[in-house]
Amino acid sequence: MPSLHGEQTQASALLFVPPGTPPAGGWPVVVWIHGTTSVGHRLAAPSLSPDLDGGLTDDGFPSGYAELIATLVAAGYAVVAPDLEGLGEAASVPYPYYNAASTARSVTAGLQAAHQTHTPLSTHWAVVGHSDGGRGALSVEPYVSHVPGLGLRGVVAYAPFTSMRESVTALGTLARHDPANAANYVAVQNNLVLMMALALRAQRPDADLEPLLGRDLEAMIPAYQSQGIFKSVIGMMQHVGTVKPENFAGFHPEWHNDPDMQTFLTANDPAEMPDLVLNIPTLIVQGAMDEFVLEPLTTALATRLKDAGSAVTYQVYPEATHGSIVQAATPDVLKFLNSRLR
Repeated sequence: MPSLHGEQTQASALLFVPPGTPPAGGWPVVVWIHGTTSVGHRLAAPSLSPDLDGGLTDDGFPSGYAELIATLVAAGYAVVAPDLEGLGEAASVPYPYYNAASTARSVTAGLQAAHQTHTPLSTHWAVVGHSDGGRGALSVEPYVSHVPGLGLRGVVAYAPFTSMRESVTALGTLARHDPANAANYVAVQNNLVLMMALALRAQRPDADLEPLLGRDLEAMIPAYQSQGIFKSVIGMMQHVGTVKPENFAGFHPEWHNDPDMQTFLTANDPAEMPDLVLNIPTLIVQGAMDEFVLEPLTTALATRLKDAGSAVTYQVYPEATHGSIVQAATPDVLKFLNSRLR
């Protein structure tokens, strides 16, 4: 596939195909984009884990990804599941985390590779993603020309990982209003800023992170680059809780005003993209109890997209968390996919 920096690079993807006889025209295709597994550890790849989630379940965050893929296959869809650029045994370049162009190219390259097998696949396809994969799914439409002759018919975003600037601000408000849990809110704030800083560094190796990170947060970079994301988040919570939030030298309050970071977010966070309009029918599903992707911010994004003329359907699930949204919303996701691909 084309890498972030323009050269060709090796990538890996999984292809799951229903048993039995395909329908006329071949199996309709769903391209699945996984959520955040790491921000730099190439072996945190879905293809290398039995749960198809890069180790999230093993680390204590039951993703439900294998069950979702099995449900899609049982419903008669072929599923293409790319590892994303920089992840997997074949990877030889850094993982450009949170990069819209890289994610979209991973999707289109995986889709092309699937069509180069002898599997009878339809020319109609949809893209479905969770969390950072949901953000990625919202960014695929401008890249459909990379797969000529194939028609993107629908987009599904489970709890899309967007609105970074607003998320950090909202978590700060929650910390002030809930002192008993302030350490956890501050830890998640710092986690978000560190993830964005490392994403920026992967895209711009010369980027200066000093305007973004205090000394304690900068000291956590090696851990984030060498292990899965859920272990990293737990480690952040433990560290902030031990030293107390007021003593933790974390992100700088004006982190989002750094010019490099502003440019990065504008290009890659759908909530920051000034002219984003989705013309392909899109379903966004969000849990009201989500502890990582805040429902009011996803609601604001969906409202803005609809007001701009986007073909967006938005549903909130009152009891769903960041993990349980996958199971809670899948019946509605299947109805949407059936309406678009059958």
